[in-house]
Amino acid sequence: MTLKRVQTLGGAALLLAAPPGVCRLSAQASDSSRGSLGAMAIAVVTQADPAVANRRLREGYLTQPMLMGALRTGPLRVTGMLNAEGYTLRRGELNAGMYGEGYVDRRHPHTLVHEAMASLQSPRWTSRVGMWQASLSAGRGFTPYGSDDPMVRPFVKYPVNHHHAQIIERVQVLGALRWSGSGRSASIEHGWFNGDEPSSPFAAPQWQRLGDSRATRVVVSPNAAWEWQTSHAFVRSPGITQGGAFDHRQWSSALRYARANTRWRYGLIEVARVDEGFGRVRAFRYESVLAEGQMALGSWLLSARAERTERPEQERLLDVFRTSTGHIDFQIVGVTRWTLGTLQLAAPSWRTRGGQLVPFAEVGVAHAAARRQPTVFDPAQFYGRATQLSLSAGLRWHLGGMRARVGRYGVLADAGTDPHLASHAPIHDHRQ
Repeated sequence: MTLKRVQTLGGAALLLAAPPGVCRLSAQASDSSRGSLGAMAIAVVTQADPAVANRRLREGYLTQPMLMGALRTGPLRVTGMLNAEGYTLRRGELNAGMYGEGYVDRRHPHTLVHEAMASLQSPRWTSRVGMWQASLSAGRGFTPYGSDDPMVRPFVKYPVNHHHAQIIERVQVLGALRWSGSGRSASIEHGWFNGDEPSSPFAAPQWQRLGDSRATRVVVSPNAAWEWQTSHAFVRSPGITQGGAFDHRQWSSALRYARANTRWRYGLIEVARVDEGFGRVRAFRYESVLAEGQMALGSWLLSARAERTERPEQERLLDVFRTSTGHIDFQIVGVTRWTLGTLQLAAPSWRTRGGQLVPFAEVGVAHAAARRQPTVFDPAQFYGRATQLSLSAGLRWHLGGMRARVGRYGVLADAGTDPHLASHAPIHDHRQ
């Protein structure tokens, strides 16, 4: 049996391991043993004008089709997520400024086994200054770096800084220590993982590279609504699986607010930076600043995001939305600074026996400019205009138990989350 099949079957077994009697929302289960099972997908139509060469493109997708589950029994916690974008999103999703894993101006499909993590938690111990708890986690998932993954934030279209502000789908071992007391908390995580990015939605990680990269994150919460994180990562040759490409040194810091059943539901301000080079010799630097938030307008939700992010430009293939990956014969032909604004309006949800539907409309404006002149890659010439307009509309579908956040394991799995907040961050209450 191939490694890919083992990985696929293992992820499916992880999600289905909880017996039917346990697969319910954690709020309805006991403290000693509880679990959840949920599914989601988004049907969306997007028009980009211009998408390339002054051409307007209109496309439809089934994006973010996922099955997710979690099981806790005693000190053991298991979480998993299957992502079917490899089947539904093979060409990628129109997303101005987005890049990564061989796709450009399209969001790439994520891997089938998006997450498969197991954690062991220590008993809690109390000191004069508060309560402490530690955990050890291992598997494939989100590394302890950066802010929450965009899939649990309000927008359908990902920010350009996805690869600046998150490092995901890595095989890792990580430890965490958390302190809490008087409504406040603080934690530190450190993990070792494989640096190589997935080369395709069904590709296995390079197991021989496990542990060649590392990340550390510190999180401080003065109360249940506010959280500040700062993190650093060293990633060995992420763009080329066999190694030999530029290493990445990444920094991230973010302030997050989330509170259910209030007018102002959610806010995030983050800065991120990526340095590429060998050792301490830096060849390129890319910086990002992002702010986003969500407010309730009666039973409707309005979300806004502003972003400025720099990205590298590489030579395009015959398919102008793709670049070469997997070998060392590549070159950066420019650096583009993207300035973007996005608004989304989400309607009241429809509840049915088959789950919950949320209609939405999203509009984005993106302006691309070369960071330095002269440059080989001229955005205005390539796209036809320097400014692009994107219009998207569709339906979110959720069924079962949805996690408010992803990428927090062990003692941090429930820390800083509000049981009333559901996946797609602060959208609607998903209790069934």
